[in-house]
Amino acid sequence: MYSWGYIKENVLSKLNLTEEQANQLGFLSRFPYYANEAMTQICSAVKPKNTYYEIEVDDTNVNRLIQMPDEFIAFDDDVVEYKVEDEFVEAHDDIFEYSGYNNVICKLKGIYRVPYKARWFFFTKDLHNATDITAPADICDAIPSYIVSQCYKVDDEVKAAIYRNEYEMFLARIDNTDFKKQRTFKVGGDW
Repeated sequence: MYSWGYIKENVLSKLNLTEEQANQLGFLSRFPYYANEAMTQICSAVKPKNTYYEIEVDDTNVNRLIQMPDEFIAFDDDVVEYKVEDEFVEAHDDIFEYSGYNNVICKLKGIYRVPYKARWFFFTKDLHNATDITAPADICDAIPSYIVSQCYKVDDEVKAAIYRNEYEMFLARIDNTDFKKQRTFKVGGDW
């Protein structure tokens, strides 16, 4: 499990600075913002957290815009499900629709499960070193190189380019394998 302290120490070692030196240069306070930029880029284009937003629709929100959670990046291409009795079935256009960038409209009362792509983690300026980063290791490995490239961006374009290339190499190694179901193949015939 990766922690904020590990990511911060990794960045400091790549910058070849102590925490005090990084703070004096104004870098340390920017680390979480740069980390969020990297996380958004990775989750938007390479490896999002595929999850579901479960919505309970009653009289107060039926046929109204319902906004997706803050971690939302984009809608997933999996099917929206609607609970009928004790099981979920596919929700068709007559009872559910997407509206705009991050809103949905549920047309019947009940429970809906809306698939979406989300950020794995959101970095804040008040993170403690022991804070666990709930993201896959291949994503956590890429973040320090992005932060370093952004820190060098203004003063040293060559070093910024080197670390940006390193970041892009980490991106290329991120595995986005996502199996939703086991598939069974049955072969007929007398082999």
